[in-house]
This record gives sequence, structure tokens and C-alpha cells, in this order.
Amino acid sequence: VIESPYADEQVNDMMTPDVYALAATRSVNRMLDQSAEVYEKTPAPKIYITEFKKMSKTLPDGLYYAKDATRQIIEGSRTYTVVNNLNDADYYLEVLVENAGNDETPVIAYRMILFDKDNVKINEWVETVRRLKNDDRSWW
Repeated sequence: VIESPYADEQVNDMMTPDVYALAATRSVNRMLDQSAEVYEKTPAPKIYITEFKKMSKTLPDGLYYAKDATRQIIEGSRTYTVVNNLNDADYYLEVLVENAGNDETPVIAYRMILFDKDNVKINEWVETVRRLKNDDRSWW
């Protein structure tokens, strides 16, 4: 068992890790809608997805939900060819996830930044998902 590096921090137990997939889906779809000029090439450009970074210690583990959703959507769109080595990529995607809310109203801020192989920022997309204060406590 590996102890969490944030063992002394209070993790927000009102958040479930599957909310990351919701934020990822929205963000990736926006990225694909708004970056057509980048990927509308033959052959499809190669993209590397970096390790996701959890920027807030109060977020629960489970970024694998977001990483899995991100990869599946990009591969399924056939707009980019996802590669496993940064040196093989034409572009790379950096993902940062943070808690932009407070204890009473948690908000997931999901930030995706697309860079070219020369580390030049192409564009950035941010999606926020917040827990509603309704009866079912759903995320929107």
C-alpha cells in the first residue's frame, strides 16, 4: 500500500472520481471542435497526452477516469493519432485538474492545453463542473 502524499489534507468526499470523466468529455469535445485547423491534415498529426496533474490536494484520486475518457474520445474521433512517446508527437496535450470551488460548493476546473512539438501553446480549454445544491446533488 502506498500512502497518499496528501494524507494530512482533507479530501473532499462529496466528489466522486467519475465526475472527472464528465469534465474530460466536455473539454475534449470543445478542443476537437475548435482545433480543426490543426488536425485537418493528411496524415493525421500525432499527439501525446501527458500525465494528468491534480493541482488541488482536496480532490479525490481517480484521474484515470479523465485520462481514459480523453484518450478514447481523441482516438475515436480519428482526428489525431495518439502516440505513447513524446518524441514521436507533433503535438502534446497537458491536462490540469483543480478544485475551483469551496467545501460547500465543489467545482472541478478541467484545463487542457495543446502545445506543438516546439512547446508553443496552440490553445487552451477550461471546463468547470459544479455540484448542484438540488436534491440529487448532481454535477453540471
